[in-house]
Amino acid sequence: GGVMANPFYIELGFSGVEIASITKLFGVLATVVGTLAGGVLVARLGFFKALVIGGILQAVTNLLFALLAVSGKDLTMLTVAIGADNFTGGLGSAAFVAYLSSLCSRAFTATQYALLTSLMAVGRTMLSSGGGWLADHMSWASFFVLTTLLAVPGLLLLLWLSRLYPPPAPIRSESVGQA
Repeated sequence: GGVMANPFYIELGFSGVEIASITKLFGVLATVVGTLAGGVLVARLGFFKALVIGGILQAVTNLLFALLAVSGKDLTMLTVAIGADNFTGGLGSAAFVAYLSSLCSRAFTATQYALLTSLMAVGRTMLSSGGGWLADHMSWASFFVLTTLLAVPGLLLLLWLSRLYPPPAPIRSESVGQA
């Protein structure tokens, strides 16, 4: 959804009450559940694998908005799209926070984390600024399919980074204390 969500919902004919009911009530719950699931995923798989899974799922949820564009005003489809988008957004955010936290030195955690999250916000803001122009020049379904495809370079970069900086090998409990 992102910054283009509300113009999209309004153009499909949803009322402000319908949008608010689903995004603010159901969407927030889906975000919380997704964030908890993301924390579990990071704990079990590590942040790089969790980031890849979250990134793929976030990209795929854009296809649900493309389906909504084709379906038209359908409250069930709106709920599914928003729920999936918020769930995967929470999941990806948990993994991203874990990744950013791993980049920070203990001595400067607050400053470094603030700078890294600000840098992340600049990219999100700058790159989304052309979304309105793009949506005006193509159908909503095409727009959301394109946003799905635009996630591919970021996912490839993430895979490259995970190979460049592999996680440390886990400490095996039977080797602890042996010389």
